[in-house]
Amino acid sequence: MEVYQRLFHRWGPQHWWPGDTDMEIIVGAILTQNTAWTHVSKAIDRLKEHKALNLDVLHRAPLDQLAGWIRPAGYYNVKAR
Repeated sequence: MEVYQRLFHRWGPQHWWPGDTDMEIIVGAILTQNTAWTHVSKAIDRLKEHKALNLDVLHRAPLDQLAGWIRPAGYYNVKAR
């Protein structure tokens, strides 16, 4: 933690992970596995369009529906589970 604090103090926030909310960052971290960010971004946009970028909706969605929403991210059947 000391190293982190020193780096943060010296360089400040880096904003290296794209995402508007904590939830978007969490979902992006999962979807980006073995996938280019451009495809993940499309999948996140689809989740936003369907108002599905929250844990409750993601949890309740049938797997085939969730897989359809995240299809651009690749490996969507695996990632939906």
